[in-house]
Order: sequence, then C-alpha cells, then structure tokens
Amino acid sequence: MDAKLFWDKVKKAISDQGKTFVWLCEQAGVSVQIMKNRIYKERIPDVEDTLKMMAVLGTTVEEFFGVEAQFPAKTVMACAADSEKIPVFEQFFSCGNGQYVPDSEYIDGYIEVPDDLKSKRFQGHLAASKIRGDSMEPTIFNGDTVICDDLGYQEDGIYAIIFEEKGFVKRLQRVSGGVKIISDNPAYESMFAKNDTEELKIIGKVHYVLHKV
Repeated sequence: MDAKLFWDKVKKAISDQGKTFVWLCEQAGVSVQIMKNRIYKERIPDVEDTLKMMAVLGTTVEEFFGVEAQFPAKTVMACAADSEKIPVFEQFFSCGNGQYVPDSEYIDGYIEVPDDLKSKRFQGHLAASKIRGDSMEPTIFNGDTVICDDLGYQEDGIYAIIFEEKGFVKRLQRVSGGVKIISDNPAYESMFAKNDTEELKIIGKVHYVLHKV
C-alpha cells in the first residue's frame, strides 16, 4: 500500500467514527506535526506509530492493509503510550550553523516528562532531541537534550525550527516585517526570516533543557 492510499484510509476511518485527525494523534500518543509532515511528504509512519494508530481506530495492521503485514518482529514499547513518557528522536538540532533534517524521524528511547510539563495542554505534544553546537551557550550546551512541543509559534522564546532546510534551536523574536533568529552566544550573528517566507518552519517552543552530565 502506498502512502497516499494509507492516509486516505486513515482519514476515512476517522471520519466514519466522527472524530478528527488531532483526536487520533492525541489518543495514539503521536506527534500531530510529525504525522502532518508524513502526510505532506507522502510517507507511511514507522511501525510503532502505525500500530498505535491502528489500536485507537479499533483495527489491526492486517485488517487495515488487507494482507498479512510484513513488519519486522518488533514489540511496541509499553511506555510509548504512557503519558508520563516522551520520545527522544535521533535527529539532532543545531545550536550552530544548522543541522540537516532527514525525511524520517527515528525514536531513540523515552524519557520521563518533567513535573513542570505534566498538563493536558502538552499531552501528546512533546518530544525531545539532542543538541549539537555552542551557539546557544550559556543557555544550552553541546550534547544537551531539549524538550519542545509541536504547537508552533506562541510567543517570543527559544524554539526548534527548520530554516532554509536545516534544523536549529534558536531564540525567536517577532519584529517588524518578520522574525529575528537569535543565538545566545554573541559569537554568532542573528538571522532574519521575512513574514511571507516559506523558508522558516516553526516546530515548537523549547520548554525544558536536560544538561549533559
């Protein structure tokens, strides 16, 4: 089954239940933004996310695909659906000159949700990634792990972004005509994205930093 047919069937299954795509993602404990990216890029989710969505829709992979699924023998981690856990993605974000963002996102493990972020607002909307570079020092250091949401721009602050097809963690400030992209380390120059540019995609705000020991 190709990706377009997969997502068409998912949308129909959601519609048949009178639900929404956001509902499905929240119930399955998967990122709304990542799933939207997969629809846009016409990619089927990974095994774990597919199994979780099928469970919410009340079907099996075999029934959904109409054939015996040829997935690897892999058990979904119990903590994946636990609201007290969030996924850590292998993708690194740059605190420097930018990090290439691949088409696929792979989960490298799970970590506990910090007490400060245990609210319904963030449930199903948090993910973590590691940092490379020193452009956000002394706020964020090379090797630290950041926890961000996938809710887009909310207010000035530190965000995970994609700018000119590269992944960054930077401080954003709304200014006349666009967004100023700022490094806390004064050795790095600020960047600027115009309001009408398609080069800037704001993933979500950074809410927590786990410093490397």
